[in-house]
Amino acid sequence: MTMMQTICGYGVCLFMGLLCATLLWMIWTGKIDLSTLLTEANGQASMSRLQLLIFTLVVAISLFILVERGTSFPTIPDGVLTLLGISASTYAVGKAISYSRDEGVTTPVERASVRATAQALSATGAASVVTPGGTASTGATDTGHQGS
Repeated sequence: MTMMQTICGYGVCLFMGLLCATLLWMIWTGKIDLSTLLTEANGQASMSRLQLLIFTLVVAISLFILVERGTSFPTIPDGVLTLLGISASTYAVGKAISYSRDEGVTTPVERASVRATAQALSATGAASVVTPGGTASTGATDTGHQGS
């Protein structure tokens, strides 16, 4: 290995180390919030996110160790890339399904509020109802009073 390759290698390692230290510092001080890393939009845990995170970390750490021990970049087996692709596809499909239903995006409290508003509209027979959350309307015109 030439002197220039060694210097560049140390420079890249130093840069990556500083980048990792900066990210860890930002996480530690609360500038990067990881509390929703493994949750869906409605606050429930996501198995597909956990699976993708674990697979990605295992492959990245393994690749890093192989690069450190070897003299050249290792060949990544097709099976590993297939597993990462399946994991990413599972995450994407899960995200699409969760956003296609109200249960995937809203909390039970929000759904109960909407349900209560709809029941209020149905019970009164009115074209619109005013609730603490705002005014809800069926879109129908009010025909309750007619001209004499």
